Amino acid sequence: MPEQITWKSWEHVSHREIKYKWRHAWKEKPGDDYVAFDGDTQIGRIFRSQAGGGIDNRWFWIVETDGSSRLDWPSAGYEDSAYVASRRLEMIYESIKSGKRRTVQP
Repeated sequence: MPEQITWKSWEHVSHREIKYKWRHAWKEKPGDDYVAFDGDTQIGRIFRSQAGGGIDNRWFWIVETDGSSRLDWPSAGYEDSAYVASRRLEMIYESIKSGKRRTVQP
């Protein structure tokens, strides 16, 4: 299970616009499970957690890095809403794609 992540002030995502294409992960079973695409490349997934231990109804996100270096960015975590989880995934994907390390402030 991913550890609790403390986000730095410049990593907040509350005002980010949707940049990538999102769709249900399973066409035959729409629900709280979505995948994101950059063109034809799947970049990650968010879904509502079904786990116990006080984290029910939170949204789990996971970034696909295809084996490339994560540059100190986490590859997965939990957020309180689908909006924040999707924005977090997109922000981390863009940072990794551009080669920006997490430890460096913009």
